Amino acid sequence: MSTAATLILIQQYMTRYLLSTILTVGTLGNLLAIVVFSKKNSRKNSCSIYLAAISIFGSIATWWAIPPLINALDHFDMVSYSLVLCRIRGYTIHASSMCFRYTLVLLCIDRYASCHPRATIRALCRPQIAYRSINILVIFWLVGSSHLLIWESIENNRCGVYGLYGQIYSFYNLVFVGIIPILSMILLSIPLMKNLRQIRSRVHIQDAGRQLQRRDVKLMKIVLVEMVVYMLCSIGHPLMLIYLNIINNLGIPKSTEQRQIESFMNFITMSLLLYLSYNTPFYVHFFTSKTYRDEIKQSIMELFNERRTIKRNNVRIKPILSLVTEAKQ
Repeated sequence: MSTAATLILIQQYMTRYLLSTILTVGTLGNLLAIVVFSKKNSRKNSCSIYLAAISIFGSIATWWAIPPLINALDHFDMVSYSLVLCRIRGYTIHASSMCFRYTLVLLCIDRYASCHPRATIRALCRPQIAYRSINILVIFWLVGSSHLLIWESIENNRCGVYGLYGQIYSFYNLVFVGIIPILSMILLSIPLMKNLRQIRSRVHIQDAGRQLQRRDVKLMKIVLVEMVVYMLCSIGHPLMLIYLNIINNLGIPKSTEQRQIESFMNFITMSLLLYLSYNTPFYVHFFTSKTYRDEIKQSIMELFNERRTIKRNNVRIKPILSLVTEAKQ
């Protein structure tokens, strides 16, 4: 079996099993994160609002991206034959994934502001500011992604961006998907780590202040780990775009094997790792924060208790209804 055929087979297996696992496990994690961070107490914290929004955007991007890829392995691929569906899918994935990335940047800014010495900067860490920022972000990217509804097209039974627009889109992706969010997170991570060390080094603090600082330390830990995970999953995307642009502009002839290797690397960096990044936030929170694990357990227990209460109420109502029916007869 040739290298090209082997890579095609590996990519099919990865799409069928790895992407299916990401879809299932990631959806479960995102739903649990939304439940925890949408609680009444959590909504009083701006950081929790951003974390809930990240899980929502990640779920939307995942469900529009992965199921059509898995379906296309064994069934008719509607996306590659319907221009309307091709453009709607591309637009939705792009808009939701951009909201995911830049909400993560807003989260980093929020954590940086939370430990800033100036009170005016710390005042930015309010739920009202978080809701307003997310709403502006959503409107911006819903409008900013509309170019895909006009110029995305189908060539050789493949939905994508081609020609001059494809080249412009590659540069646009390089800047807004790769450079800006990753560079912003790197620049914000430096003062975040510095503040984290300063908070840990403080000893003479009041009890109330200690509790606040403990919470800030935990949230900063979560944000820092999430930033690292996102950067590891996303760094390959701009690098692959740079490579493809250089190779295409030089006009170097490519063999069939080289084309397939590039296609496989494109799948890894621009599909698999990016989709993985949309579904890691819950597990980052779960493995870095004991408080978060306790909240998950509490949420699950509350759901079970609610179901038990409903069943008990139904059991009590049935005899009453039967007595009423007998009295009428």
